[in-house]
Amino acid sequence: MKTALYKLVSQLGYKIENKKKEQERRTKAVSGYGVTKQIPLLVKSFVFVQNIARKYQDLQITDYKDGVLMTFNGLKIYVESYEELFILNEVFVQNDYNFLTNEKVVVVDIGANIGTSCLFFSKMENVQKIYAFEPVPDTFMQATLNLELNKEISKVAQLNNFGLGKNNRDEVFLFDRNVKGNTGVRGAMSTSFKSENVVETNVVIKNAADQINAVIADNPDCKTVVKMDCEGGEYEIFESLSESGVIAKIDYLMMEWHDKGAEVLEEVLRKNGFICFSQRLEFNSGMIYAVKLK
Repeated sequence: MKTALYKLVSQLGYKIENKKKEQERRTKAVSGYGVTKQIPLLVKSFVFVQNIARKYQDLQITDYKDGVLMTFNGLKIYVESYEELFILNEVFVQNDYNFLTNEKVVVVDIGANIGTSCLFFSKMENVQKIYAFEPVPDTFMQATLNLELNKEISKVAQLNNFGLGKNNRDEVFLFDRNVKGNTGVRGAMSTSFKSENVVETNVVIKNAADQINAVIADNPDCKTVVKMDCEGGEYEIFESLSESGVIAKIDYLMMEWHDKGAEVLEEVLRKNGFICFSQRLEFNSGMIYAVKLK
């Protein structure tokens, strides 16, 4: 009976795997890096580790603090969680932010998280400077560490421990250190939060138009690229940029939207002379890539 079932499943194009054997295979594979403390993290994140190893054959992984140090392509990136390895895969394997231009640019990184995207941009030849914004203190400290580990490579001119929004204010975010990238104004709307791990954290928000306008003014010979992944804060940021007219000074934009849809953001961009490329990733999130027409 079991043989017949396996044969039928195979004919349908599926494969039955022994979970225990697969777990053992993954454990053996990640143990080959010499890691001892964080094997469970690497086994859980095995697909991402495998993807990074396939693209970067110089990958080394070592135990470091409360996580692991991922060393590849001349970079050292400290990660603590499954989510951070997921984001590492998004940025360095899937190339979510891999824009191409012959022009000199400065990058405004809104929602810098642990510095992964900052380091990706730092490896791009035409990027002159990066201005990064990360409001959550714990996440900011991890980003600071990652930039220090790569101080010979980093092009970050400013790493600011505040977020951007429509106005200057103090704010309270829900925070789970296992999913740092889901922290923002959307709060409990994030399906990644587990109540037993969530705490409140105080953050500072500053006016987006003022901050981005200052970057543009300080770099008159460069085009401006804005990368935005700020967990719901994108809508009020767009209000600030639209009402002030600063949106029209931006040249390239790459952003993730959450919960409220892409339409209102796309409309602002079209009205200000951008051509947009937009896709829905999940029922409550998606990406927009936009280029200002000459």
